[in-house]
Amino acid sequence: MAPATIAGASRNRTAKGRRGGWDRDSVINAIQEWVATYGEPPRAADWNPSSAKWSGQRWRVERYREGREDGSAWPALNSAKRPFGGSLNAAIRAAGFEPAKPGPTRRADVDPEQADRAMISPEGRAMLNAALAQAREAEKRVAVLEARLARRAEAVTTKTKVVHERVIDDAAVARAQRAAAAAEAKADVAIADARERAASAKAEASESRRGIRKLSARLERGEATIAALRAERRELKAVHAAVADRLETTERALAESRAEALAAEGEAKAARASMAKAIAATRSCTSSSERDAGMEAVVIAQAEASAARRAAREAEVRAATLARDLAAVRGEARALTAAELAELRSGGPSGPAVLAASLKGLARARDRSRTGHDTSRTALAAALLDVAAAAVSWRERI
Repeated sequence: MAPATIAGASRNRTAKGRRGGWDRDSVINAIQEWVATYGEPPRAADWNPSSAKWSGQRWRVERYREGREDGSAWPALNSAKRPFGGSLNAAIRAAGFEPAKPGPTRRADVDPEQADRAMISPEGRAMLNAALAQAREAEKRVAVLEARLARRAEAVTTKTKVVHERVIDDAAVARAQRAAAAAEAKADVAIADARERAASAKAEASESRRGIRKLSARLERGEATIAALRAERRELKAVHAAVADRLETTERALAESRAEALAAEGEAKAARASMAKAIAATRSCTSSSERDAGMEAVVIAQAEASAARRAAREAEVRAATLARDLAAVRGEARALTAAELAELRSGGPSGPAVLAASLKGLARARDRSRTGHDTSRTALAAALLDVAAAAVSWRERI
């Protein structure tokens, strides 16, 4: 529903409540319904939206504007006090409840007097000072109301005394007594209203202090969170630097291993060429001594070729290992080496059933990785290897 529609509905309910009027029974019913709905008797700010809005208790305003269950409005503060001599507390007692004590229960988790010693940012300090100023202003208003109440009571007493001293006949005395009684009644109403206003001001001051304590606690928690995030950022930077160093070292070692493999392969080719020359020279020899020398040269060339091939294979293995480590550091996929392909092709079951089972495992691993259950992605890599093994073995068997 739009805000304008809500406001219109609230005004209609309020107007309906004013047209019906508020007597003692209707006010008592309203108080009993309020307690049944919200679990406590109404305060002055609950039925005075202007006071609640001024004190920053907007939730009281929203609760008042929601109205009663039958769609009618709650009584205004003055309408509720009028049938009970101008006292909301008297109306609450007539409804069978005890009025709430002025002000909330004092908490001791954060002390406003210690606010200057806390580690608070400039923006938070400004908000805290504003809240303290508001609380001091509320206390000043309480003092002014109490002083005005005392002066009004003193003035009524003095006026009554002067009237008794000036009247000389019984009729004048009766009139003076009636006037004094009326003045005392008005004074009582004014005193009750002033006391209620003073209690409301004290409650507002207590609410302001509680807001200050909550604000101080929130600021402390926020600064602690900021410090933790900064420490985590420093740790992540250190991890990133370590990974970068490892990546650079692995790339350098991979380049060296590949160079060694190329050199070993060249040496193997040279050894095979030398062995071929030695064999050709041996075949062309006529004497036994020359053939023996040629055979010795062939044996030496074969040994050198075998050593060169062995060195080339070792260099290839080291290069493949470094390539695997480099792919793991970068988080990239890599091609299988010849040795890994040979291992996949050798032994074990194969066929469409094995390939289908490996594909199902791959689907499960992908789901776990997508939903965040496998953040390291190790299960996904293992499932990919299973699919590759099943596919290669089946192809080789076919």
